[in-house]
Amino acid sequence: MAGLLGGLLASSKSLNKGVLHSSLLALVAGLGLVGIRYPLNEADPMRWDSVNHTQVGIKLVILLTVLILGYRAKAKENLSKNTWLAMVLLTLTAIVIAVVW
Repeated sequence: MAGLLGGLLASSKSLNKGVLHSSLLALVAGLGLVGIRYPLNEADPMRWDSVNHTQVGIKLVILLTVLILGYRAKAKENLSKNTWLAMVLLTLTAIVIAVVW
């Protein structure tokens, strides 16, 4: 998420290629980590908590929204300020959810 936020803050006029790459990387890594958590919980439930499906679902929706906005903005030459602001706020929301929740 740091690469995604850094890429967005680096340029508000055009979409950096690193933004889409970081978004896809966060999606794959997040799904992989959730997938690994299930066998760990089954092996030792006292040590490993179960997956919080609500948190995973909310972060998945946020990330997919950022990806959709990014791919729609990629086709255009200039990144609109509203799209950029929405992507930044969604990214910050995902970071806050990861830290606080």
